[in-house]
Amino acid sequence: MKHLVKKLIQMPIATVAPTLWRRRRDPRLLVLMYHRVLPEQHPDRRTEQPGMYVSPETLAMHLVELRRHFELVHLDDWIRAANQGLQVPHNACAVTFDDGWLDNYEHAYPLLKQFECPATIYLVSDLVGTRYEFWPNRLSELLVADDRRALPDWLSAIAEREKLLESSLPVDYIERVDAVINACKAMKSDAEMISLLDEVGLQRARKTSDLRRNLMNWTEIKEMAVGDLIRFGSHSRRHTRLSDQVSNEVTRDEIVNSAAVIERNLGSKPKTFCYPNGDYSAAALGVVRKHYEAAVTTRTGWNALHTDKHVLNRVGVHEDITNDSVGFLSRIAR
Repeated sequence: MKHLVKKLIQMPIATVAPTLWRRRRDPRLLVLMYHRVLPEQHPDRRTEQPGMYVSPETLAMHLVELRRHFELVHLDDWIRAANQGLQVPHNACAVTFDDGWLDNYEHAYPLLKQFECPATIYLVSDLVGTRYEFWPNRLSELLVADDRRALPDWLSAIAEREKLLESSLPVDYIERVDAVINACKAMKSDAEMISLLDEVGLQRARKTSDLRRNLMNWTEIKEMAVGDLIRFGSHSRRHTRLSDQVSNEVTRDEIVNSAAVIERNLGSKPKTFCYPNGDYSAAALGVVRKHYEAAVTTRTGWNALHTDKHVLNRVGVHEDITNDSVGFLSRIAR
């Protein structure tokens, strides 16, 4: 019943939105935010946050709809034209992927080529080609483990507050896991979370065949860069959230030196930056303004010509809310 009510609300929005987009007087830019592209049977779906992935089939459907209603552009091309006062498409869409996951190469890249869709992938420069796990993924695996009731005290308190252990349905449970991760983000810095999880000493018993890279390597990235369909931006050096808690020295290092690593490997400096988790302090914003033409946040919305190009809005799209055209069009409607 809940699903039916939701669709009844979404259908008129999805029907009317394209007409309203065409009738707008001023140009607008929609920037879509993706992370992972995981097939239905991919093992990472068991522990990945719901807002972190789409299936290849869902991505293909998105690209069909986008080609129907938008002019697909490279983000930095649109920014440059807007800054120079040149004409930009009336309804433009720029596709972005965060983190540089290996599945972007395996499952997103073939579809982007098929639909001739330009995209920007934001790389965490020091983690390229590694098996590194971001701490939310480590935390999720700990919470989904069979012995999840044997949690450290600090985590048990958060799990109890979010009613995690009361949940029995898989879908509801992973949503509660998502809530615990967000609570930890609000309470702890990245360094604190990494330290706490290191203390837990989570040792996953995986077969050797299950050990695989989580992130693309430079060979794969260079292959994608050929032909200019895919461009790459910086997502910091180590995915450090650039909040006021981070020193100016670390902030500058994450922002400036990540670009240097990417330039050294690809031969050109990245033109745009993506704030990890969407967080940025005044100091971070100042450094980004000096070293990049534009930057994207996780703040939801479209962008106009007058939007600050270093705090651009994006719309996050993921499997559980955009796996059909009605859900997708209503999600991006603004």
